[in-house]
Amino acid sequence: MGRVLLLIAALTSVAVAARRDWTGSAACGSCHPAELAAWQRTPHAGTRARFADARPAAKCLACHGTGEAPAGPAIAVEVGCEACHGAGSAYSPDDVMRDRSLARSLGLADLSTPQLRAALCASCHARITTSRPFDPNAAVHEVSR
Repeated sequence: MGRVLLLIAALTSVAVAARRDWTGSAACGSCHPAELAAWQRTPHAGTRARFADARPAAKCLACHGTGEAPAGPAIAVEVGCEACHGAGSAYSPDDVMRDRSLARSLGLADLSTPQLRAALCASCHARITTSRPFDPNAAVHEVSR
């Protein structure tokens, strides 16, 4: 019954996430430690260093932050887990994460194919402001197990 109510709430709510809907990368890492460790070695995790002197403008946070920027608040100056996977509070409980279709219906981004991953990455990496060539087939954060 709880899952049905969660599903109904997700389907009838506005698609914009509020600050409370974001869990943060550390919370993701509590269940996914290998993925968090791999991500921490990427430029995505070190985004804050690019803006060490001041908080970046909202237009910058659209790609260099996690959250709703530039339309809403950024919860972190980093390209954290939820920047790609979606605001996690609704899908992060273990029993929900084990049900892939339910998790996706509650906001987990579908990145199951190379085409879906490339399309998501291109939303930032295809812009003319990027200084490095972008390889849509490169691993974002390889996890060694």
